[in-house]
Amino acid sequence: MYNVGGYGNYNVSKNYNYVKNNAKKTEEKENPDFLENLQNNKKPEKTYDGFKVESAKEKTGELSKTAEDYLKKLKKKFPGMDFIIADFSTDEEADALLAKGKGEYNALITPDLLEKMAADEAVAAEYEGIIETSVADMKSAKEQLGDDGDMLEKMGVSVDSEGNVTYHATLIEGLMGDNDTNTVTGSTIEELLKRLNEVKESQAEKLAEIRAKKAEEAKEAEEAKKAEEAKEKKQDMTLSDVEKIAAGVVDWAEELNEVTKFADFNADA
Repeated sequence: MYNVGGYGNYNVSKNYNYVKNNAKKTEEKENPDFLENLQNNKKPEKTYDGFKVESAKEKTGELSKTAEDYLKKLKKKFPGMDFIIADFSTDEEADALLAKGKGEYNALITPDLLEKMAADEAVAAEYEGIIETSVADMKSAKEQLGDDGDMLEKMGVSVDSEGNVTYHATLIEGLMGDNDTNTVTGSTIEELLKRLNEVKESQAEKLAEIRAKKAEEAKEAEEAKKAEEAKEKKQDMTLSDVEKIAAGVVDWAEELNEVTKFADFNADA
């Protein structure tokens, strides 16, 4: 039996149940669906940017030590690529998770698959090859878009526990992709590229507007930068300038002193 603050185990349990029951009542008031979900043995749904992502949670903190060490090696092997370890069941969930990626190209892998890769070198080699090929495919797709590659904010690949690969592209703000979102997906890189070209053609006018706005903003920023630099150049006097002026004053003073001495000499004479 544990004794906490002078109370026995019975009182601790009693106080705990009191707090738990009050918390439950508060939840029922704030969430009308709580009681129904509880009776149906369901957890209240959580959302991420409008998507239901009950299972789409990062699991990095729950990995085995072997998997954590392997993940570090994986990141070193693919520098500049962000790896997100999480369970997901839909493309929408994968999109939401990949949106967190900080790289130009990112990868989403389930914890189960990462554990298998960490434990088996053959599995690791197989899926590292898939990731490497996927990155090359995404870069190639962007190159094929040419100047229209600026319609992409980032790209990513998701690999589930069964090894199914899906390509994801996040569009720049203002463009619409699948299901009223700014993402486009494809089970192959060819399918992704096809859908990106469809977006480009169907939203060509909008894309032109976005480019014009960005160009104007860039021009204004450059002009503001030049104006600030000119202002600083005009107002600030460098140390070398001060030294030159000081040296000039000294030379002038010495010359004036010599002239004065010569004049005084002639006067005495």
